[in-house]
Amino acid sequence: MAFREKIHWVTLVTMAAAFGWYFLVYPWQIADSPAGVWATAGLLVPVTIAIIVAMTVATAFLAIRNRAEVDLKEDERDRSFHMRGTHYAYYPLVVGIWVNIFLIFWGVSQAQQLNMMLATLVVAELVRIGTQLYLYRRGY
Repeated sequence: MAFREKIHWVTLVTMAAAFGWYFLVYPWQIADSPAGVWATAGLLVPVTIAIIVAMTVATAFLAIRNRAEVDLKEDERDRSFHMRGTHYAYYPLVVGIWVNIFLIFWGVSQAQQLNMMLATLVVAELVRIGTQLYLYRRGY
């Protein structure tokens, strides 16, 4: 498995675990109140710190174990995978943005909108990374 592929696996697992935890422990019963916005901010702090720490530790560990691959430049295949992953991530991002626009007019609370925007971004990022991993595994 290539170094970039390993980094993508770490990113996918880290993002899924961190935001899975976020959406599970979010106090949905206060999402309609102004306190819901503060709850979102309060939960994003540990999620952000956890992602930074996990990615830093995992990247350092993988870089130490794969020293020969760390300095390799991105080749044509890597760039193609990145472009295709970004292409597929665009669709859930656009759909999520349109849903958020409609939610503004339906009077959804700020905290619920913030969580919907966050979910849109997370889903798009997971689609991007997942597509890249699929392409690495398929060997295109």
